[in-house]
Amino acid sequence: MKQARRYHPLLMLFGLIQLLRNAAFIALFLFVIKSDSQSFLFVWGRKLFLPLIALAVLSIFLKWLSNRYRVDDAQIHLFKGIFVRSKQNVPLSKVQNIHRHTSILHRLFGVTSLTFETGMEGSESAVEFKVISLKEAARLEEMISAEKEAEVPEMSEKTLHFSPGKKDLIKAAFTSLSFLVLLSLLASIYTKTSDFIDFEERGLGFLREFFSSWQLQAAALIIFLLLSVLAGFLRTYIKYGKYEIFSDESRIYIRKGFLEETSFSISKDRVQAIEIKQNMMKRLTGVAEVKLVTAGDVMEGDEKEGVNSLFPFLPVDRAYKIAEEILPAYEVLQKMHPLPKKALWASLLKPSWLWILSAAALCYFRPRFLGIEETWLGASVVLLFLIVFVRIAGFANARYLINGPFIQFKTGIIGTRVFISKRCKVIEAEVTATRWQKIFGLASIQTVNRGKPVQHAGMENVPPEFASFFYTWYKRRTGEVQIK
Repeated sequence: MKQARRYHPLLMLFGLIQLLRNAAFIALFLFVIKSDSQSFLFVWGRKLFLPLIALAVLSIFLKWLSNRYRVDDAQIHLFKGIFVRSKQNVPLSKVQNIHRHTSILHRLFGVTSLTFETGMEGSESAVEFKVISLKEAARLEEMISAEKEAEVPEMSEKTLHFSPGKKDLIKAAFTSLSFLVLLSLLASIYTKTSDFIDFEERGLGFLREFFSSWQLQAAALIIFLLLSVLAGFLRTYIKYGKYEIFSDESRIYIRKGFLEETSFSISKDRVQAIEIKQNMMKRLTGVAEVKLVTAGDVMEGDEKEGVNSLFPFLPVDRAYKIAEEILPAYEVLQKMHPLPKKALWASLLKPSWLWILSAAALCYFRPRFLGIEETWLGASVVLLFLIVFVRIAGFANARYLINGPFIQFKTGIIGTRVFISKRCKVIEAEVTATRWQKIFGLASIQTVNRGKPVQHAGMENVPPEFASFFYTWYKRRTGEVQIK
């Protein structure tokens, strides 16, 4: 039996850096901003600050000294606790997603971080190595791969599906509004330093003199715009410049990041559905984002996401094709069935309680704006037009399709979302019809897929014939589900 080993010694340094980063603001608040305060809270806060920091440093050392791990051919064994010891066993066969993140600090010391996502609940949902050597990370990943190869004997080579070019990066910078990053940065610096520096007294006189002529104002505006565009493109290049999407027969691999490198892999059999999303800017520029709904989590920075995104700025046609290339078991079609015209009338004629209650409140209180007495009437009309627009846009964008074992929904108002899933991945299906829908001969359908969070998709106001076919279609799921 292999002996349990301690985590990498640099874990203490990283923990100490994180501690100092978190304590910096508290120290600034206690010893600078409130340095003259004699309040009981601040006086004792200054007295206890250093002892508490010392205890936290000691805790970091004791955790490193006592926490250990061991990996064999079947499980990852974790030993935790300083005074109360606990043991956790995670089977290698349960690992679904592998995430590796290498920050600038990691690269400086030649280490990385590694996370194994299991899709299980509670403390067993993930195994995280915050600091691990590159050699040890490769060894653990090879052990997981060996486990998967035992399940799938014939493994194919990785295929590169997408890597962005200059045109893709320029479009991504524009679509993501990255050129506003400089403006937001200056605003953030101003709000954080305005409490210490009186900009109104020190800066306004200089600015009035500097911007005394329109030529200087125009030149400053042009320079600022150029710097904003360059900063936005640089930010986009750093984030997406080395973006690569690979796949083999069993897994999907994504690598990204220029300064901070991130890579993760997703098991194909854990993909529950595909999402293709477009917001207003993406629709204008003709790009889309492909997301994979998985049963497990993938760590993205400090956040966990059950829906895993591929490159967020793929050309629309390429987005549909890459979904099929990466997941050959899925068939994605762009052409779907629109809702019947009676669905539009059912939506437009349905009473809106939001408008009724808002109009009644406006009529009762009769607020004025800029001295105009009929403001309440104009506001109620504008609200009515907005509600009508939302319903017409929702009807125009709505599409649905059942294609063999696949089901697709397209919904949205300004942005759109296309949801594609397989019958065997749908864990719940529902057909409903309200009294209002029965008047027009319509119904609603809904599906539920596993994910974090659970994914709900559906379509309102479909023909009853399709709703009946959908119910029959889902009943055939029994012969497709495999119970392991």
